Amino acid sequence: MKTVILDTETTGAAAEDRICQLAYLVLDEEGRVLEHYDALCSPPLPLKIEAMAVHNITPEMLEGKPACTETEAFRRLEELNTPENLLVIQNAEFDLGMLAKEGFENRMRLVDTFRLARKFLPEQHTHSQQYLRYSLGLYREEGALIESLGVTVRPHDALGDVIVLKQLYDYLCRQSGIDEMVALCAAPMLLEKLPMGRHRGERIEDVARQSRNDLLYMLENFDLDQDLKHSFEYWLEKTKGDVKITVGFGKYKGKSPEEILGIDRGYLLWLRDKADRIPGELKEEIVRVLGEE
Repeated sequence: MKTVILDTETTGAAAEDRICQLAYLVLDEEGRVLEHYDALCSPPLPLKIEAMAVHNITPEMLEGKPACTETEAFRRLEELNTPENLLVIQNAEFDLGMLAKEGFENRMRLVDTFRLARKFLPEQHTHSQQYLRYSLGLYREEGALIESLGVTVRPHDALGDVIVLKQLYDYLCRQSGIDEMVALCAAPMLLEKLPMGRHRGERIEDVARQSRNDLLYMLENFDLDQDLKHSFEYWLEKTKGDVKITVGFGKYKGKSPEEILGIDRGYLLWLRDKADRIPGELKEEIVRVLGEE
């Protein structure tokens, strides 16, 4: 088994954007670096200023560079793309989406360090790679690896991020086995704590009991990733029988359908028949309270 620790830099983060740098390390089963690749490549559209401000790659640096698929790095990645190997990426959905635009379809087992960090390190304020680099002290190990590779690393470019990512992956390997991490990344993960929003750091189960409508609002209105969506739905369902279902908006905010029934039956009928995008459990409770009407 070989482990590929990979990062890309791109022309931007939108649907049309493409790769302008591909970098990765190849490790053996003992975690020793066997190969390293760092390829600047010419994308089929211009670099966006917002992207340049992050990775510091300029159009002049890409002049005369081959297309991504024509680089040695991409050709070797295709050779390594077999089920016995392991691919390690921070926020894999983004990089795999970019690689897919170059015709790459991953067949390696996958470890997404961002998702695993949220699972294993819920106490961290955020789970970005650079934040964890400092909060976990990973930066202390980088110098020896950079020296052994004999490379020059620019801040925030793909190779620099790969150096950081290897340290993060090594750290996660001390928390869990590879097979467990692969299994976790193959399905939606159940998170314990909220990693964002005004309830950041709180247990999702507690929020589902005490501020239930906040989770319901985010489910209805936010573009949640698979782990947050799964976790919200799990804890909402698990706590459903222990809480009072209330309206989370409008003039009767905080009141249950039973309380509203004695005040304004017509409002309940409007919610049942006309209101758009109300939470499913609230709709069910309104139907139950109104009965056969």
